[in-house]
Amino acid sequence: MPSAIKDIRVTPMEHGSKSNVDFGATVHGIDLNEFTDSDFEIIHEALHKHKMLVFKEQPKMLAPQRQYDLTRRFDPDETTGGFAHGVDPFLTSHNDVDIYGLPNRPAIPVQPQVHILGRGELPDNHYQFPPGFKVKGIDHHYFHLPPHIPSEEREAGKSRFYQWHFDGSLYAIPPPRVGCLLAVRTPKGPDVKVQWDDGTGTEMAIAPGATAMVAGSRALELLTPELRDIAYNSKIEYAPHCFEWMSTAHSTRLGHSIETEGLEKPLDKLKPWTEEKVCTYPMVWKNPMTGEDSLQVHGQGALKLFLKSSPDGEETIIDDLREVRAFMHKLMRPVLEPSNIYAHRHEEQDVILWYNRALWHSITEFPESYGPRIMHQCNVAASDHPVAARQLPA
Repeated sequence: MPSAIKDIRVTPMEHGSKSNVDFGATVHGIDLNEFTDSDFEIIHEALHKHKMLVFKEQPKMLAPQRQYDLTRRFDPDETTGGFAHGVDPFLTSHNDVDIYGLPNRPAIPVQPQVHILGRGELPDNHYQFPPGFKVKGIDHHYFHLPPHIPSEEREAGKSRFYQWHFDGSLYAIPPPRVGCLLAVRTPKGPDVKVQWDDGTGTEMAIAPGATAMVAGSRALELLTPELRDIAYNSKIEYAPHCFEWMSTAHSTRLGHSIETEGLEKPLDKLKPWTEEKVCTYPMVWKNPMTGEDSLQVHGQGALKLFLKSSPDGEETIIDDLREVRAFMHKLMRPVLEPSNIYAHRHEEQDVILWYNRALWHSITEFPESYGPRIMHQCNVAASDHPVAARQLPA
């Protein structure tokens, strides 16, 4: 008998007249646990067009093995299949099963490229984890510049963006092409109010535990013509082992840069590194399927800037961290306004897939009384490093 024809629908999201967000689509009719090659062709085209897909009405939780299979297919030239942040350290063991990762990012033993993020206790019998295993949540008290949000205000629903970034190690390993996130458990409670805490008084109501996203294309569009010329022709050198390097410093309260207090871990005190593995990336990356350009920068990891305003222009090197961060602020701050931000309201069993080379994202905090947030995330090291987009003549 012929196979049944699937009713697959890819529907662009509507964000409302007050929003400048122009990305995102919902997908119905594809069971990601059973997706076919023809299904993937639809997913591949839709993701590059819409930059973020939300898969609804999944019959059951996406298995880690299938989540990995879906994610890795976006890069057929990648052969190692490695986690985008490198080899995980040993964490614990249970019933003779070794578990690797970090307390806030344990890897699932049956598919170690899939990690568990969020906060709180895992469901019972969850993929070989010991009973009562709790994922350590992020807490801006340990990373953001004081003053912090008092605990009673956090419990009442005040929140922050933790870190605006694209996924990647920023050292040695090429950043993933896509990210994939499965909602296993979501916090239950009223919306929270994210505060910028940068002196502007800006705030935004979002779902608790939402993943916030902005488009690099919108960030590029909002730059002045002069800054846009520089972005197209300039590069950023990222610190070696940059997450270790910044671990002793403070993030800005908005989560887009690091405060310059001289608290970074000295480069000669980091775990061993070599110059040839340091990542220096263009500021503007091109979507290979649509040709769209995106400003893709990581403000917290930036160590040095190589600035030019035209392909043949004179290059200015900036290695003073205060100046580096002031410039990164000029690039990143314009897009970080409520009208440009999409905060995804996760629903259990839904899967979101995003194009990591065109969007920035940030996790957000929520009251502990709302319960656990348990997510499965997969990202795989790419086969290539980003290359510069070329600016067309005006």
